[in-house]
Amino acid sequence: MTDKKYWLTGGFFTMMHRGVDFLLGFIGFMLLVRVFSPEEFGIWVLLITIVSIIDMARNGFIQNGMIKFLVGKNDAIQAKIQTASIWLNAALSLLMVLLLWLFAKPLEQLLNAEGLADLLKIHAVVLPVLIFHTHNIVLMQAKYDFKAYFFAGISKSLPFFLVILFAYLIDTKLSLTELAWYQNLAFTLATLMSVYQVRKYFKFSFKAKKYWLSRIFHFGKYVFGTNLVSMLTNSLDKFLLGALLSPVQVAMANTAGRVMNMVEIPVNSIASISYPKAAEAHDKKQAGLVGEIYEKTLGMMLSLTAPFWLFCLVFAYYIVLLIAGEAYLDAVPFLRIMAFLALIKPFDRQSGVFLDAIGKPFVNMIMVFGTFIYGAIFSWVFIQWFGLLGAAYGLVLAILITAVIKHIILSKFIEVNFGRCWIKAFQNYPIMLHTLKSKLKK
Repeated sequence: MTDKKYWLTGGFFTMMHRGVDFLLGFIGFMLLVRVFSPEEFGIWVLLITIVSIIDMARNGFIQNGMIKFLVGKNDAIQAKIQTASIWLNAALSLLMVLLLWLFAKPLEQLLNAEGLADLLKIHAVVLPVLIFHTHNIVLMQAKYDFKAYFFAGISKSLPFFLVILFAYLIDTKLSLTELAWYQNLAFTLATLMSVYQVRKYFKFSFKAKKYWLSRIFHFGKYVFGTNLVSMLTNSLDKFLLGALLSPVQVAMANTAGRVMNMVEIPVNSIASISYPKAAEAHDKKQAGLVGEIYEKTLGMMLSLTAPFWLFCLVFAYYIVLLIAGEAYLDAVPFLRIMAFLALIKPFDRQSGVFLDAIGKPFVNMIMVFGTFIYGAIFSWVFIQWFGLLGAAYGLVLAILITAVIKHIILSKFIEVNFGRCWIKAFQNYPIMLHTLKSKLKK
């Protein structure tokens, strides 16, 4: 695959995956807030937050190491790498099942969320099935098969969305327990789809080589720690609001969070396709190319997220009113504060991804862990002072500090320039406008 085709094809299908996934989740959210009370919906938000943390942490444990080691290897070596990855994934998944069963009730009590324990135990049932879904998704990325990645991704979100839509249309209120079981069913269907899609790439034997177990584990432990702490940091507002206030405030924060998830579409999509190229360039000792990819991809992110920041700042009231209704208008000022993450997240995400790509996952993990620590302190203090808004102040300040430090650290290893990133962002607008005009003429 040529470099141009890689970026166009990979970018298109990855962005489509993120976009469709977000759209289905967003419409599903709009339906659920009209079905459940703010308190019930707050409990559901806590569940899906914990589910997302588990998914991202486990994915991080396998993804970057597996992709890095698979690139350029022959079939025999790839089989050994895949086998080691699956066994490590299985061990981590079983550990998570045990932890969910042990801590389900304490979490329910800590977060003031009655019924959360049962929902967590329901999710624990499907975790062993998701071992293969996680593995297969990573394998598709390593093989640059972004089309399969797209269909595997939406096969997880589409069936669950259809359940919510059908229940809403026939005016049947699902219980939270029923909704959790339907989510498990959607995850199972997605796993079966991914198994079919990677059948020509998938290689596994029951005996894993200690060499590859060790290499993937020692690389993945840092990315696992980074993803876990990063997700905990992003979820601090919900957990602290649940513990210090109530699930109602969790629902308010999630309303703004759903809007801000739009930022994750370009940020995560571009990060997904930039990591393999950056890792490959670093392996070939092409430090200058790594820097160019960083500035190029960061500029791509900023050209999309900066207008979004301005839009949220101006139209926050109407956004919340449209998507959630008058019962959630307390989320308007919360959204305006959180909107600043649209300018900060691209720097935070890409600097972390490129630290992993150049073989510095430990540095990235330490920085993310720092964000969690001082983010928790800031949020706890600010919630005491400002209530709901304090959670937003704490999170934005913490991520800003980390983004600046990580960008400075990365510049010690590769040549990157803050100003050039913004220049490349502005240079994208004429290109985007020209492309749009060409499409309209056709």
